[in-house]
Amino acid sequence: MKKRSPILALVLSLISPGFGHVYAGDFKKGLWLFFIQVGGLFVLGKLGWLSTAYGIWLFIVFLLCLYTYAMFSAVKLALASKVYELKFYNRWYCYLVILALIIILAQTLISSRGALLGFELYRIPSSSMRPTLESGDYITVDTQDLSLKVGDVVVFRYPNNKQTLYAKRVVALGRDKVAIENGQVILNGKPELAASVDESFRRNKVSTYMAETMVPEGQVFVLGDWRDNSSDSRYWGTVAESDVIGKVIDIWFSKDISRLGIEVR
Repeated sequence: MKKRSPILALVLSLISPGFGHVYAGDFKKGLWLFFIQVGGLFVLGKLGWLSTAYGIWLFIVFLLCLYTYAMFSAVKLALASKVYELKFYNRWYCYLVILALIIILAQTLISSRGALLGFELYRIPSSSMRPTLESGDYITVDTQDLSLKVGDVVVFRYPNNKQTLYAKRVVALGRDKVAIENGQVILNGKPELAASVDESFRRNKVSTYMAETMVPEGQVFVLGDWRDNSSDSRYWGTVAESDVIGKVIDIWFSKDISRLGIEVR
């Protein structure tokens, strides 16, 4: 016989919803709360909601509500257990196993969320995509729909160092002919409006002229929207479609509040 500590029930609930309930004696409810958390993540991810700003905000609210309920419920359960007979799972080694499983699952979902859940979240570190993306913007990326088209803003692995990620705009696909004349992207002999940027972002010579080049099949040609301040395909060549991680959808957080929820086009 041993009373349950409400403080420990609270702490375990902070680690993961349901953990505090296992400690306080309601294993079934603890399991349900844990699966609601993981299930909610999978459902929202597979529906594509987590690749949008509103989906991320919804999931944050969902987690806050779930954690708040789990903490209060676990504390209440612990306080109600004046005299508690230990169950088979109320052993320190069982708690360690549960904690290890939570950590392993969390690391797997975080490190492989693009493949498992269909979305990624990144922070923009530079200004090469201004004004579309500003330094410090936090973006959502759809990793499920990789049917690329000219004008898409994508995140990809830098060809010369696959550990480095870039965000740029696709201006030409495989077997397209692309050039720059008077600052305008010319695609297959015609001006491409989806690749146009304001004149103030393309004043340097390197941004106003580029000889025509053919994009190899299975590759894409990318440019930064701030053409004067971007390291892109003009300097290091095309990007393999297989190195494209996903398409940028929204800005879900930014130091500039007015940019919250902006759709990236």
